[in-house]
Amino acid sequence: MKTLQHIILIAIFLLPSALFAGGNLFPLGARNAGICRSSTALTGFWNILNNQAGLATLKNPAAGISYESKFSLNQLSNKTVAIAYPTGAGVLGIDFNHFGYQQYNEMKVGLVYARAFGKYLRIGLQLDYLQTTLGQGYGSKKNITFELGVQSDISNEVTLGAYVYNPIRVKFSDYADERVPAIIRFGLTWHFSESFLATVEAEKSSFYPKVIIRGGLEYSLKKKFFMRTGFSSGEEVFAIGFGIHIKRMQFDIAAIMHQTLGFSPQASLSYAF
Repeated sequence: MKTLQHIILIAIFLLPSALFAGGNLFPLGARNAGICRSSTALTGFWNILNNQAGLATLKNPAAGISYESKFSLNQLSNKTVAIAYPTGAGVLGIDFNHFGYQQYNEMKVGLVYARAFGKYLRIGLQLDYLQTTLGQGYGSKKNITFELGVQSDISNEVTLGAYVYNPIRVKFSDYADERVPAIIRFGLTWHFSESFLATVEAEKSSFYPKVIIRGGLEYSLKKKFFMRTGFSSGEEVFAIGFGIHIKRMQFDIAAIMHQTLGFSPQASLSYAF
């Protein structure tokens, strides 16, 4: 057991670009995973975790849970709970994310506000509390940052989105000037029909030197059954996913393939009240 723990800790520190723990804040939710996390210009409940501007289209209160097993290791799992509530002045929400296990874990709690300003502009803002804990008495580091997203429906078929995470690059530790990375994304979604959409986005992280391009396709059958696939120029190269929408409940599953470390399965469940 200790050998496995050591392997996991080595993976966290030596493969930072592949993990949430390494500073790359990956979009979450199995719908987004099925299109290889290309979510900047999407709308709906699970954008509470990605581009919060997409939450402004929500009409009913909703809650959801999501679970991702990185490389099929429970010790490298992402667990998420989120709630959103529309009001007359916008949509309020809260989300909680936990990554890791007892010897190493990260926690992120976000307070969300999203609002549509007319037909062509949506804005979302999230205030984040971050905490990283290293086991065996090493303690934890904490800080506060924010996320900001905008979207615009430039036509009935095309949506543009932009998103930035932690532009102020808050510091986690004075040692080696350790900072939480800044991330910026630009994306486009094209609805070719009521049943078929394509989405693409570009991401640049201050932690990772290359620009990552992601894209995905989603096809729905009678808006009840969904099939998804996606690609990425990063280390996560391919994804596939499925979903089912029954009345007020939506259940999605997906798997993303890392080019060297294998598949990361993910599932999410949401309910609109």
